[in-house]
Amino acid sequence: MGTLAVSAQELASSWWHYVISLNRALERERAEVEDSFMIAADIAFNAAAKNPLSWSELFQVAQHSQSLFSRGIMADQEQLSKFLWDQVEDILKATNNTFLDSEGETLEQYIRRQGDVMSAVADFNVQIEKIKDEFGFHFNTPGYELIAETPSFLMYQVLPNKQGVTVRSDLKPMLLVPPYMLGVNILAFLPLENKSYAHAFANDGIPTYVRVVKDIWETEAVQTMTPEDDCSQTADLCRKLVERHGQKTTLNGTCQGGYICLKNLLSGTLTGVCDTLISNVTPVDGTHSKAISGMPQLHSNFVLSPMPNGNMVANGYLLSLGMRFVAIDRETPLITVLNLAKLQSATKGNPGKTPAALYRWLRKERVHLPPATADMSSISFQQPITEDGTLPVKLFGKPLNIRDLAGLGVKWYQNYATKDDLVTPPCATAGNRFLDATDVIETVALPGGHVAILTSPYSKSAPVNGVFTDAMGKSARGPVKFQLDMSKSAAGPA
Repeated sequence: MGTLAVSAQELASSWWHYVISLNRALERERAEVEDSFMIAADIAFNAAAKNPLSWSELFQVAQHSQSLFSRGIMADQEQLSKFLWDQVEDILKATNNTFLDSEGETLEQYIRRQGDVMSAVADFNVQIEKIKDEFGFHFNTPGYELIAETPSFLMYQVLPNKQGVTVRSDLKPMLLVPPYMLGVNILAFLPLENKSYAHAFANDGIPTYVRVVKDIWETEAVQTMTPEDDCSQTADLCRKLVERHGQKTTLNGTCQGGYICLKNLLSGTLTGVCDTLISNVTPVDGTHSKAISGMPQLHSNFVLSPMPNGNMVANGYLLSLGMRFVAIDRETPLITVLNLAKLQSATKGNPGKTPAALYRWLRKERVHLPPATADMSSISFQQPITEDGTLPVKLFGKPLNIRDLAGLGVKWYQNYATKDDLVTPPCATAGNRFLDATDVIETVALPGGHVAILTSPYSKSAPVNGVFTDAMGKSARGPVKFQLDMSKSAAGPA
């Protein structure tokens, strides 16, 4: 009787350990979402006071909110059912072992183990904080050199971190252009773990540079920057690289950064200083991304918040929340907790550094945008490319047509991810039909999701520096291999 009493006490203790840890984890995730939601609500109410919504806009917002709520609830129910069903076999075995006094894990031990797993999930923020010294670029360290700056940008050289590798003077220079919204650090995910897109180029000897937007809180030129400013200053940086290396630059843009590079090239402003474009998961025609283009179209005031000097900027918290809503069926607080619990269980409490770095990027890399850049992005997701290949945005008052790449002598290496529901394959390849009769474009279909090439650049299925069969069954080369080959082509025959 005493043994049963002790077992019951231990079982109750383990059960409460699990319940308390689960609630801690859920509260952390809810608080993280609610913080962004409250900021968004504050901005929205202030904007509505100045520009009241029409009845049709109110209906759109209400309808979209109801759809998001329904998707979130259904996703929660589905994932919770799957999670519980996966536990049934272990629960039955543990129950059988307990009451039949069989060998193996008892019910108390099972619940204690699950409690420890959930406790690790609840304390996951500790891992997110610990990874900050390894995640992303650290421009104050010897691995980087400040080469040039403009009113809005800093340009750093990314030096090789692979032993024995030096920068080769015979290779074309490359300038990385990150998306404004995702931040620059995703391009150097975990450099010390060989998981850095930027260092993948540098470690092959390629002169690798990255364009970094200056702190928008401290730099008025960034707050008021227009797409034309972006274009002119990018041309200045490319000109600096041509002077430094004697060869034209390759622009390498990711997501929104790729779209910015494309339109800058189409403007003709970079002629003479850039002749090659690499784009990763770039939304060439955002109307093909139903997740984003299907959002209610409201006045731009609904994303703006004031800086201390009075200038308005597009709020990064609100934009980040919008992206989270796009993936609401995968990123509710409950689903996040369950996914982390499954990860902890599968790795026996040692998930490695990648999950912590990924969550740090998702939660900490919230960047405010210049309003003109936010407007440009919004237009590109609301208005399609015309039937003759003209983009919905202009530069310097002039139309931008994809067909002009051929006349400008630009080579374009384009990749997209087959499992990307943000920049879908049709979204990324919408402009290709205007270049079919040319040798301008090379398209590669990558397995995985939106940031797979950035977090796993040396994946076995699609290494950035190798040749492989892509997700569509075609022979393909990675972007590093492409850049090396373009350098050989530029050098001409020996």
